[in-house]
Amino acid sequence: MNFMWTNGNLWVLDSGIVDTIDNPRCTCPPKVVVINVVLKKVTKTIKLTSTVEPMSQLQNIVVEYTITGPFIYISDASRGAIIVHEVSSNDGWSVLACDPAIGIQLALVKKGPLHNSLMLIRIHHRGVLELDTAMLKRKMCNSPLTVIGEKEKPVFLLGFDAHHLYLRHSECADVLSWDIQKPYSNLINIHSAGPQMVPTSVTSDPLKYSLLVLDTNYAETVLETKATYHKLTFIGQV
Repeated sequence: MNFMWTNGNLWVLDSGIVDTIDNPRCTCPPKVVVINVVLKKVTKTIKLTSTVEPMSQLQNIVVEYTITGPFIYISDASRGAIIVHEVSSNDGWSVLACDPAIGIQLALVKKGPLHNSLMLIRIHHRGVLELDTAMLKRKMCNSPLTVIGEKEKPVFLLGFDAHHLYLRHSECADVLSWDIQKPYSNLINIHSAGPQMVPTSVTSDPLKYSLLVLDTNYAETVLETKATYHKLTFIGQV
């Protein structure tokens, strides 16, 4: 299950699969549930049955608000595809983006006042892939993409905000900030998790003009050597 909070709505991706690591099994058809945080109720349920395949691995969701209404983008790692769903028309389709991967993380960033890009990060692969959302909305089966930093170390996505991506190298616990309006080589170290800790998420607090970084010792927990604990750090927004 994955979620995104945008404009007072919580968009929850329910893949329908539980026990994904040990004993994956399907409990319900995949769907997106929209929860209005102010009203505290479910306002919409979007079924994804027509755009997925039996072996689909739905992992990440981002939502783009446009003049005509919201567009949902969901990663399907088993196919290397992006599922696109236009909420206003309830129409959905798939766009092939890359080769299948263990995992595909998504981020939506601004390249200009009316220009957004969908950034794809493939787990254990070098480089960040960039897709123009305008192409995705045109139902182009093989949308052109740009590969950035293909010679650099593999990274994990921790979060995004406007035109920034927050990343970490796969073998390191430092949080790196990348302003996508600058070269990929211009990565800024903004946070170090500390001994035995790994950053898992970065989000922005617009009211305090700061970033919230969540660190955890989940690696030790998986090995069953220590109890789970977390640390939340506020840092100045980059």
